[in-house]
Amino acid sequence: MTGTGGRARYLWLGGLVAICLGLLALAAWQLVVLERQMRIAATENMIWVFGQTQIEALNLALALSDEAAPQQIQTRFDILVSRLTLLDDGPQRRFLEEAGISETLAGWRGGLLALDPAQGADPTGLRAHVMALVAALRAKASLVMSHEWQSQATRLDSLRQLHLLALASVLAAAVAGLGLVAILIDRERRLMRGKLDRLRAEKLASDLERERKTSENHRRFADLIAHQFRTPLAVIDSAMHRLTRRSGGPVPPELVSEKAAVSREAIARLVKLTDTALMMSRLEANAVLPCLRPHDLSDLVSSVIDDLMATAWDRDPARIRQSAQKEQTVALCDPMLTSEILSNLLRNALLYSPPDRAVDVSVSQTLDYIVCQVEDRGRGMSAEEIELAFDRFYRGNGHETLPGSGLGLTLARHLARMQRGEVTLMQRDGGGLTVALYLPREASA
Repeated sequence: MTGTGGRARYLWLGGLVAICLGLLALAAWQLVVLERQMRIAATENMIWVFGQTQIEALNLALALSDEAAPQQIQTRFDILVSRLTLLDDGPQRRFLEEAGISETLAGWRGGLLALDPAQGADPTGLRAHVMALVAALRAKASLVMSHEWQSQATRLDSLRQLHLLALASVLAAAVAGLGLVAILIDRERRLMRGKLDRLRAEKLASDLERERKTSENHRRFADLIAHQFRTPLAVIDSAMHRLTRRSGGPVPPELVSEKAAVSREAIARLVKLTDTALMMSRLEANAVLPCLRPHDLSDLVSSVIDDLMATAWDRDPARIRQSAQKEQTVALCDPMLTSEILSNLLRNALLYSPPDRAVDVSVSQTLDYIVCQVEDRGRGMSAEEIELAFDRFYRGNGHETLPGSGLGLTLARHLARMQRGEVTLMQRDGGGLTVALYLPREASA
């Protein structure tokens, strides 16, 4: 039904266009006809032409009566002949034929040429012929005037009709044009309505997809949190059972210290997981605003390494090897957010490397950035896994059983970009991965 209605609108639109063009062409043609009628009418002013012929006949008769000079008589004769010739030519002849007097005037012209003074004709006979011509012209003048008025009346009626037809054509073209404009406006309104409906549909689809992804992220996050919380809590519960199940005698200080360290590390994992979840929630709510100031990135790296070593009872401080830095590496960054990034990168490197393998950390600078590289010697990742490594909740193959939220790299890249920096991941020569944090250099550095 919609297709039929659309075709009908197109046919109606095409019909209006054709009508509009046709009426405009008709109006133009009528104007051409009107101009031609006016041009022809200007050459058919028979009252003036006939009157001039009478005047020239009287002038010739007067010259003959006064016995004027032969040259003057010849001039008057030639002028009279030219007037009669004009009456016998073109539109004037057609007018005289319609009035029924063309043959009469043609005979007078022939008789006048027979009495040409230049041929030695008798002036008396010429004068008698001219006087008879004057009488004949006077007798026919009333017929010429009557026919002229009748022709003028007919022409005026025709011109009036032409005016009315041309005006009607222009008005009809204007009406057709207005109809065309109305259809175009209606079509434009329909197109705009269709575009708005399409944009609403796209927005609704986008909102639904965003809600679906959010719901899926929340579900996955809840499952992950439940799993990741269960392991540290189980470790703490086991440590407490070991301490409380002993009977008889005091608990050895060594056992207390060992279980306390285990519990502290489990609690640190819980705190880190909670902090990561809170940070992601704040980022999604746009509640994190970086405060960028100049800081030496090497000092921030050293501070993060010390904190990591202090919260891990079984972690060898020698596992993280930081390269000595001879010059300052001042970056424009937020120290708290940068520490969060470095903590995530170093935790991942320690987690995915074998316990007996070291993690190397170095800080360098390029023309525009201060760069911190963290190199581990774990099993590494394939190129396909590296492409997905920054996706939320992504865990590489074989890493599903290791502790972690799958948010570390996602959070690190987000925080780096908030500071006009970047985090990249690449395969390390010799095995493992190299992750690099880029932060802009201080303007004056």
